[in-house]
Amino acid sequence: MAIDKIEITDRLRNHIIEIRKERGLSSYKLSEESGHSKFWLQNIESGKTKKINKTDLISIYKVLYETDDDSEASYYIEQILNQQVGSHDKNWYELINISDDFSEEYDKMELIRKLRSFISKDICDTLIQTVYNMSVNQAQAALSAVQNLSYSIYKNPELALALINIPVYGVSMSNRKEYQTALNDLLAINAKYNDLVIKHHSLDIIREWKERDKQLVIENKRIIRSALDNYKSMLNLISSLKNIQNPPIFDILNQFNTSVSFMIERACPGTLENFLDFRPYTGKEFVTLIDECFEWFYDNENTYDLPRMNKYIPSTLYNEACDFLNTIGEIKPLLQ
Repeated sequence: MAIDKIEITDRLRNHIIEIRKERGLSSYKLSEESGHSKFWLQNIESGKTKKINKTDLISIYKVLYETDDDSEASYYIEQILNQQVGSHDKNWYELINISDDFSEEYDKMELIRKLRSFISKDICDTLIQTVYNMSVNQAQAALSAVQNLSYSIYKNPELALALINIPVYGVSMSNRKEYQTALNDLLAINAKYNDLVIKHHSLDIIREWKERDKQLVIENKRIIRSALDNYKSMLNLISSLKNIQNPPIFDILNQFNTSVSFMIERACPGTLENFLDFRPYTGKEFVTLIDECFEWFYDNENTYDLPRMNKYIPSTLYNEACDFLNTIGEIKPLLQ
């Protein structure tokens, strides 16, 4: 739901000034063309006006971007404020500025690897060292805060990501007033959502879910271990076909997907969509699927208590299967 009263941030104020000057507009003219008095915009640009009605802000941007479309004007505002302004609901990720560190990375598996590295090194190590230097009371408070973050990621991951997107590193530690204001703002948000925890019995729900998940984790580990065993068996089967005329690769591919790809998807929904191309049309593409499955098992060894892939799958077996499939052209059913 879009808000009706919008706080005028420094970034928004500076953007209005910047675009106005690029368009060659005076503050007087922009005020009048957006339907306001001559000196109205001056109060906004000077910082005297702290909040603005959504419709008034949209009227400014309609002039700045020479459009009669409220939705188009709202889009430009949302890119600056990172909050919904238009009438259509937005996904959380549409309102977050993508870091330059990740904006050019389009490999999902590489993004996951960077996430794991980021959490283990930059977050966990730093957080542990910070808590280590605290008093007992401070450490108890820190652990309670981390527990809330953990619960939030578990129950409402998208809202949790929107929360931790707040760049509190912008607050000056040397400016006591600025620091205290930021702290009070954040704790006020905390109080609001603590009320919702009580209202919706959220802690009881999380405990129930986690108890259920214990059994699910056991079952998923069993499924993935079976998928890995099937993966090894399929490599053996594929290797055994190298001396067979007209090998049934189409049937082998279906068997591979049934016993490996789809079992991985069953235990870890979303894998087929994001990581495994399970519809190969040539032998080389089948090799790609085999390689993607190997990488998936390798990356999830610890999560599913799997044996070390480099030992469990002999390189000779892997290479024999892949070398054979690389000789296969189009994969199609054998004529009866």
